[in-house]
Amino acid sequence: MGNGSFAMGSIDATPRRRYHGLLIASQSPPVQRANLVSAMDECVRISQEHCCTPQLAVRLTRFRFSDDASPPATMPGLVGFERSDAHCSWTYHIPTQLGAISIRKTLSAGDRVNACVLSYEIQSPVDASIELTPLLALRDFHELNHPGSAKVDNFTCSALEEPAIQGVRVERESLAVNLRGLHIDWHERETMYAGIRLDHETLRGQPDLEDLYSPGQWRAEIRKGITQTIQIELSDGPIGTVDWNTLSARKASRIAASIDHALNAAGNPTDPQTSETIARLAAAADAYVVDREINGHESTSIIAGYPWFSDWGRDTMIALPGLLLVTGRHDEAFNTLNTFAAAREHGLIPNRFDDHAGPAHFNTVDASLWFIHACAQWCNAPGEPLPSELDDACADIIRAYSAGTIHNIRVDPADGLVVAGSEDTQLTWMDAQRNGVTFTPRHGKPIEIQALWINALRSYAGLIDPNRAAPLLDQADLAQSSLQALMASGPSRGLVDCLIPMNHTRTLHWEQSTELRPNQVFAISLPAVQLPIAIRDDSVRAIWDSLITPVGLRTLAPSDPQYRSHYTGTLMDRDAAYHNGTVWPWMLGPACEALMRTRGFDDVSRTTTIQRLSELASMMTSDSVGQIHEIYDAEPDAQGKFKPDGCPAQAWSIAETLRVLVLACNPDSDAPRANKA
Repeated sequence: MGNGSFAMGSIDATPRRRYHGLLIASQSPPVQRANLVSAMDECVRISQEHCCTPQLAVRLTRFRFSDDASPPATMPGLVGFERSDAHCSWTYHIPTQLGAISIRKTLSAGDRVNACVLSYEIQSPVDASIELTPLLALRDFHELNHPGSAKVDNFTCSALEEPAIQGVRVERESLAVNLRGLHIDWHERETMYAGIRLDHETLRGQPDLEDLYSPGQWRAEIRKGITQTIQIELSDGPIGTVDWNTLSARKASRIAASIDHALNAAGNPTDPQTSETIARLAAAADAYVVDREINGHESTSIIAGYPWFSDWGRDTMIALPGLLLVTGRHDEAFNTLNTFAAAREHGLIPNRFDDHAGPAHFNTVDASLWFIHACAQWCNAPGEPLPSELDDACADIIRAYSAGTIHNIRVDPADGLVVAGSEDTQLTWMDAQRNGVTFTPRHGKPIEIQALWINALRSYAGLIDPNRAAPLLDQADLAQSSLQALMASGPSRGLVDCLIPMNHTRTLHWEQSTELRPNQVFAISLPAVQLPIAIRDDSVRAIWDSLITPVGLRTLAPSDPQYRSHYTGTLMDRDAAYHNGTVWPWMLGPACEALMRTRGFDDVSRTTTIQRLSELASMMTSDSVGQIHEIYDAEPDAQGKFKPDGCPAQAWSIAETLRVLVLACNPDSDAPRANKA
């Protein structure tokens, strides 16, 4: 919705997880989100005279309850589902003796407002009636109303004093929602729907039962032969006069401009399938760009993923080029960079902004280096000089890394490489940690941090006065020389993933990790890191031989003893697998870019990239309609399908697929193979 709010659910509209809801509204955009309206119980009643089903009452959505041991039932009469950039629609056909009652239900989310509209277009060959019962959660979106924890007395219900509107305002502690109905009568009847079972929570081994509150229901008579439209507005504020057509047109115009810019950046591909894929990705990108206030001023940020992520520094800076630069949204890109620059502390941008609008978190070693990369990309896109506020932030970051800052982040003067963390920290993007266990600590000198450091020094040097730039280039040369000397003999002839500190009595020894991981890809894909061609070739081959899948890169080679082929089990099991095999779609983009840069953007590498990324983007029509998942299992199932998991909508999955696909399509994209030293 452009402010952190969202709607989420399953294709058949059955709530299956705590994050499913018609209106999950941000109380402090883009965070502090609350599940206000979980679902709508829709019941069509047919007279016995015309009924040809076992029951006179037909519910469009089937809820499961705690005492229901049977598997989920198929939805009665559901014949179609459609999703566009503006809405989702469900089509139902309910049989009668004189033909089918046709109902088209459409959910439209407001643009940058905490509101949505449900509309029902109904055609019937017989007289019937429909009852719509809103089910309210009014809770933090991470939590549940556990059985018995919410009662009717916890909710306050009052009539709306608006002409021609049938509905109520419901409040619970600090949360509130307005329910407005047009062309339908409201009947107050407070009740609790107790023990609704959420199947996806069951699969994850989490609490899976919830009680939901209903203040009453809307009822309307359906007259045969007449097309009727019923509209229900759900909002957390007094926005009944909002022009929904204007909101829809504003969003449609913004997305159309993004698509046009992305296609132009790709050289307007002649292949219609490729153009359609780019358009689909550019449209999906809009969902992650959100409002955020920083230091009392309205600004912009990027949500890392829906449903549960807030705006993370690392994810934002990685996703920014694809979401905002490829789509021509340069002003919003600058605002986003400024949002994080203004929030920095200790020479670091935030790892993430807090879900509950508390202080920002700074436990990251890579986010600030990605920030400098994003600043350079922003300058390159419109050909602008580096603005002073971003210049100050970049300089501050480089000073902090050079001199040392929190979390033991510092440059080792012996080799010019960046050191960070300890066995108990999780500062890189492989950051799974639970109950005191850090599953992939990678403390010491991780390969992508060295690549990002070299890239940051050279990128920033290219944007400033040559006198200021000279010592930075010297630092970059030292770091690259050390990387080549110490990290160019890793598993499968690829690069070493991490240099790990080993303390002896009088000396500190750096030991090479033995895992084959995908993080080395950034030493090849980042444009300012120019390793010798032999090293690049070996690294690309190691990645493509062991880590590439159709849906992304494995995070660990299958030959490793710690490899986990499936992301399943308890939360501890899942976190242990999170970066130890589990596939991440966003990494496929950099892997393809590394291939193209190493091969000099030849026709074969371009074609391979377009095919690979188009195949990944095709998952948007099935696994998560309109988006790309956060992760996939590392191995396919018996049918050859990789199972998706994690967030069903992830910013960098969309962004990196779009950015590198556009890069591959643009005939002007070119780069030398690298120096041949």
